[in-house]
Amino acid sequence: MDFNIDLTNARKAVSFPVEELTHFINGGPEKTVRRRWLRSLVDPKSDPIFSNIDRPFLSRDKYYIRVVKKLKKMLQLKKLYSLQKDDWIYLTTATMEMCISIPHDLFFIPTMERQMSEEQSSKWLPLAKDYSIIGWQYLTSIILETTATYIHETDEFEIHSPTLTSIKWWPGALARTSTHGVVFARLIIDKKEYGIHSFIVQLRFLKFTRVRIPRENMMMRFSKVSRSGHYSTPPHKKIIYDTLVANRTGLIDMSALFLSKVLTIAIRYSLVRKQGDNYKDLNNENLILDYQYQQYRLFSSIALVYVVFFNGMFTRKLYENNLKNIEKMDVSLMAEVHAISAGLKALCTDLVTEAIEDARQSCGACLNIGHGYSHLSGIPIILEFYAQYTSAEGENTIMHLQTGRYLLKSFLTAKKGFPIGGQLRHLSSYSKILMEKCTAETLEDLLDAETQLRAFCHMYLRLLSNLDNSIEISVATHPHGYDGSKADHMIDIIHLSRAYCYYTTLTNSHEGLQSVKKERPTIYPIIRTLIDLYFINTVINQSGDFLIDGYYTPHHISLLKEGQKKLLNIIRPEAIGLVDAWEFSDNDLNSALGRGDGNVYRALYEWVKMEPTNISERQGNIVGYEEGLKDIYTGKYLKEIGIDTVRPKL
Repeated sequence: MDFNIDLTNARKAVSFPVEELTHFINGGPEKTVRRRWLRSLVDPKSDPIFSNIDRPFLSRDKYYIRVVKKLKKMLQLKKLYSLQKDDWIYLTTATMEMCISIPHDLFFIPTMERQMSEEQSSKWLPLAKDYSIIGWQYLTSIILETTATYIHETDEFEIHSPTLTSIKWWPGALARTSTHGVVFARLIIDKKEYGIHSFIVQLRFLKFTRVRIPRENMMMRFSKVSRSGHYSTPPHKKIIYDTLVANRTGLIDMSALFLSKVLTIAIRYSLVRKQGDNYKDLNNENLILDYQYQQYRLFSSIALVYVVFFNGMFTRKLYENNLKNIEKMDVSLMAEVHAISAGLKALCTDLVTEAIEDARQSCGACLNIGHGYSHLSGIPIILEFYAQYTSAEGENTIMHLQTGRYLLKSFLTAKKGFPIGGQLRHLSSYSKILMEKCTAETLEDLLDAETQLRAFCHMYLRLLSNLDNSIEISVATHPHGYDGSKADHMIDIIHLSRAYCYYTTLTNSHEGLQSVKKERPTIYPIIRTLIDLYFINTVINQSGDFLIDGYYTPHHISLLKEGQKKLLNIIRPEAIGLVDAWEFSDNDLNSALGRGDGNVYRALYEWVKMEPTNISERQGNIVGYEEGLKDIYTGKYLKEIGIDTVRPKL
């Protein structure tokens, strides 16, 4: 294979062992070997059904058919090789096209596993795991108005969507594929409401008009309704939302995967594309990755990838600990897990969405729209799919409000002198922390891990303390008391949540770095550099919050700005290794710009030949000519409205 010389030279300049980073991403050398084998199963060389090359030119219906055919083949592979859960989920998410199996395996089945009784599980889970039924879980988007009313006479629930706003809208799995759904509805028995519960319902549509289901279709692992209509309460009223927390954890994990895929494209293209103003020596123009701002936007996003990666590990562990507690009917972690996962999901998906769009813009190369905008770059398709994550499992504004309110509630507890445990145990020392000022004198001092964390902790606690004080002052005269006062401070609550989540992401990243330092010392320096860049970028972008009470001085910010430039220079020779380590194949990326061999322009040229309009025109059919262009060229369009003009001949 003929490789682009600039891309080849860039790979030679990487100073750390790229495969060691691959092992870290995968979870060890054994998993790397396993995942490489799994990817070979869906290589187009083994079966052309897995080829993505014509994806940009497929209509929605044809693409859906392609996905269904791929799913059929992958399910055959699953059976042939007895692939278990981790392998199967890796295989489906790695392809990033199995939009049917991902919600079924990541959301539908886990909901049943966690919410169904043993008797219910023995009936439904085998059907779901064999894909005899395909499903998802459904909540209404604005407010849960769907009801589930127990009918004594027939031992059934009546599922009803009374309003237009109670309709669940979903453009994909619901509309075409799902046979069943986990439906969240308000349980009503004898005109008394018992809150939100989950039910499995066979789907025909998703505006329910008095649809009857057996009583046994209510998921009864925790809450139960007997034949007589007696209701048994769960150990915690919000245990029903356990699966949503799991889903948020999955979204954080997937966010790192999506962003790393986009950055592989953008970094490789930036090492191939040259641009400058030396028209007498075009061969010696600068690579666009050698421009400082290109480095800033792409290296900052690489840093974000690894921050999100560390935080996916953290939330997964937190959730698993909570799940073990729930098995023992211990719900002490529920509120904390819900609040932290909500805020982290919101911050991470917001930042990743912005980073994907920024990477798309960084691939601009033409005077009109740029290569990054073209579907042949592969980036717009990823962005279009990923954009849903900011509202999946809870719109991000609402997520931040939930986290912010939890912080306020915990702060009130700390002010009363009660101990705070878990992730907020530092609240017990809030007054001492608020008195601190940064004493660092050099960039090296500022980048000390503990110094970084103290700065972010101080900043978010100041926002929390000030917000608590403002609400307390306004409560006295507010007509709706404390809740009304909180509603008037919604912007501040969201700002607080984001600040806390920045602190949390940094905390989790530094904790993750400790294991890297111990277990994989050869990649520790570059990963540490990325985390330091994330810290610097966040402080500079939020500098007002750090300067307002004098915690940092303008001199500190100046030091960090200089440090930012130094870190970009350190990362520059390592950039290609940091994305190559994810080991995306050309078929995975499906991008002319992100080819592993760097032959971008040859790929673009060959790819556009496949475009249906171009094929049609090569066959003599000029698309749009007879329908309108001919009349425009000849001036007939003016004659049709009574304007007679004489055009000069060319």
